Amino acid sequence: MTAPTKIQEDLETLLSDSKKTLNEAQNYLSKDGVRYELHDWVTIAEYCKRFNIPNTQTVSNWIKRGIVPKENTVVIEEYNNIRLLKAVPYNDHS
Repeated sequence: MTAPTKIQEDLETLLSDSKKTLNEAQNYLSKDGVRYELHDWVTIAEYCKRFNIPNTQTVSNWIKRGIVPKENTVVIEEYNNIRLLKAVPYNDHS
């Protein structure tokens, strides 16, 4: 009777570990070996909502002008070339 108990415990551990791994995988995106936490990286539209910016063109202009550093943006080709940016405040000093 010990064998089924041990097998059952091993199975429960394996299932628990699998659920934990799946939950973690739902919270990040990996591109070219870099892991992007989805709560830290957002679309331009989501960035505007979070930081109360009236339109997406403002943020797009910040990216073009270098106000948003290159290392804080990433384009995901596999998702229709969507651009993500790090969700931190940027200041337009113009």
